[in-house]
Amino acid sequence: MSGTPKTILTIVANAPSPYRIAQHLRIVDELGDEVELWSVFLNEHNWQPWNHALPPSIRPVVFGPGETAGRKSGPMAIWHDWRKAGQVIRWLKEHRVDAVITAGCNSLGLLRLISWCRRAGTPNFMFADSNFHGDRVTGWRRWIKRRYLSRVVSNLTGLMPCGEYGRRYFEPYGGAAKPCFFMPHEPDYRRIFDVTDADRDRVETKFQLQKNRRRFIYSGRLAPVKRVDTLIDAFAKIATERPDWDLLIIGGGPLEAELRDRVPASLSERVAWTGFIDDPQELAVLYTCGEVFILPSSYEPWAVVVCEAAAAGLAIIASEVVGAAGELCRNGVNGSTFPAGDVDALAAALIDVTADDDRLRHARLASLKLLDDWRRRGDPVQGVRLALAHSQLLPLPPPVEPTPATPTILGGVGAAAGGSPSTGSGG
Repeated sequence: MSGTPKTILTIVANAPSPYRIAQHLRIVDELGDEVELWSVFLNEHNWQPWNHALPPSIRPVVFGPGETAGRKSGPMAIWHDWRKAGQVIRWLKEHRVDAVITAGCNSLGLLRLISWCRRAGTPNFMFADSNFHGDRVTGWRRWIKRRYLSRVVSNLTGLMPCGEYGRRYFEPYGGAAKPCFFMPHEPDYRRIFDVTDADRDRVETKFQLQKNRRRFIYSGRLAPVKRVDTLIDAFAKIATERPDWDLLIIGGGPLEAELRDRVPASLSERVAWTGFIDDPQELAVLYTCGEVFILPSSYEPWAVVVCEAAAAGLAIIASEVVGAAGELCRNGVNGSTFPAGDVDALAAALIDVTADDDRLRHARLASLKLLDDWRRRGDPVQGVRLALAHSQLLPLPPPVEPTPATPTILGGVGAAAGGSPSTGSGG
């Protein structure tokens, strides 16, 4: 591409997050010869307590220095966001941006930005992690939402949801008539694929995890929407039938003390708690310390944790409203879904997935196969390529070959556990 002007792409997001930074780094690494990426953030801080530096290579531009996403409300906040959008629009003009990806439309400022792109003839694709299971408003709120979202969608060049549940979310608002390119958040798969026995031994020692135990794993915030209470109750129901199994709860949050108190005293030694994990490498290792992953949330727009669990070769049980489960959980194949909040259904799923070692092993292998298929269909950088190709800013790309390659076997740690993923060959 020497001598050919690069396509100038700007992604406008509310605030940085580890997964967004990783996504932008991939775009720079893989499209850098053709695309000049600028990462515009409307707030300096995310509402989550992440503390990750912004890499210079993604060309970060922050329009809300010192501000935290989601911490403002009221008329003055609306006016502030509107004015900030005007600053972003002036910046886009000055930098002669060829295409824009806006992350969401949950403010009048973002609506102003989206409307400007249409008037200026600048291709504008909207990333959104919504899924149709969360489209629950009724009455007059439904009427307002339909009018607002229909206007937003009509102004867009195309949609960039995380997956199929996200595509279906926008159908009632005109989305069926718009081009759709998947752009999911994803973890750093290499971190999980490259975990070693020594890494696992170190983490098991740090968190005092008993050796030679089998584990169910939960990873996420300890907040009401996650319904970890459902998981604890379901584990308590089946603990006698599965005496070799423990529960590992990864994460922290406002409900931690309440949830700890919910565990029956007789099971306190079989439930381990890590607290909030800020080290992504340590988190990657923790996933490989179990065999079955459970996400019992009452709603999850996407849930990167499901991708992480699949990469670790875990069987997956998730509530029906989890976005990523639509791509990475198949009933009777690598786990099952269940109605959110249904303790009995979750307990039955735990019993079923652990009923037979061979079946569990096949379920874990199936998670790896489903992940590999998803990485080919839903690669976020490929989504960007396809969106820019749709606007004739890049050539149409060839099919994706996931890098690093998805493991195809389970490695040799823990004979009873069936092991963690490995890229080696053999049985």
